[in-house]
Amino acid sequence: MKATGIRIASAFAARSVIALVMALNFLPAVAAEPLVPDDEATSTTEAGYSRVFGRIVVIEGGKERSLSVWDGFSVRLRSLNTDESQIILLGDDGNFYWPLKPGEYVIQSFAHGNSRMRFWFTFTAPEPGRAAYLGHLRLTLDRGRVDIAFADEYEAALRRVEPRLAKWKLEPLKALMRPEERLGSYQRLLGICAKPWGLECDRSYQGVVAVQPEGTFEGYPTTSSRTPLFEWKPSPTEGVAYDLAIYEAFTPSSDFLGLYRERGKLIFYVEGIPEPRYQLESPLPADRKYMWSVRLRRGDTVSTWTNTSYFAFFIVASVRGSGKWYGFETPAK
Repeated sequence: MKATGIRIASAFAARSVIALVMALNFLPAVAAEPLVPDDEATSTTEAGYSRVFGRIVVIEGGKERSLSVWDGFSVRLRSLNTDESQIILLGDDGNFYWPLKPGEYVIQSFAHGNSRMRFWFTFTAPEPGRAAYLGHLRLTLDRGRVDIAFADEYEAALRRVEPRLAKWKLEPLKALMRPEERLGSYQRLLGICAKPWGLECDRSYQGVVAVQPEGTFEGYPTTSSRTPLFEWKPSPTEGVAYDLAIYEAFTPSSDFLGLYRERGKLIFYVEGIPEPRYQLESPLPADRKYMWSVRLRRGDTVSTWTNTSYFAFFIVASVRGSGKWYGFETPAK
């Protein structure tokens, strides 16, 4: 077995102070039908369904733990073609066997209780009558961070699902999920609040302070054009350049109060900007919400991405957390 390690920070740690917010985040997406139906007997080949299978396990304190439903271990499965999504709880030993319509999907995020992190493993659900093995993910929880190791354990997984494949006359194949490529080129990663960058981090800002678009810290202000200017306060350290990334702000359809958004698809990336500003040249799609951030670059070393803390109060709930990126919305025209 060959495993590849990926180090990922828990980039979005929401703290819901009212239990209602937690419940809203875990509701399935409102759609004509769920991505993964509960009734396997109706999700047949004749009904247009295939299968995907694999395993997601969690290591804590050096031991593999049971994924009790009450612990809230879950992933958000999303269709890349329709943007419909569904929260799927992970239980017991982490084995999964999902009936899906053929198409492109992504395991977008991983959640444990109130803590969430962006995941982004894409895969292809095969044609009806086939079952695709996606792979084995081992998540090691370590003081607020998550180590992810991906491995191919096809033979063992196939033995586990053989009775189900035989019952439904499904042909197995290996079609491993695809991790997102590392963003940009660098050799070393250093925390953005580390002394060499010269930034003054506090509870509100961990990184550079945004100047344009105005109001991007508080929420999702509408920009004056679809080619906005991005500007931020510079680092006092000499020889520092900047990288800029823009992602879609994905809002689950179950979140009808607008309390929760995830960083979805990468929309734009540029590295090595010499000045603390960047004018977008190609227009973004109209009337969409986005998340953006800046990291610092010096030689082959980059910082982690700028993030902020936030607090929002609503009549029915309030939320507080950290790890938020800046936000904005493009105009309707």
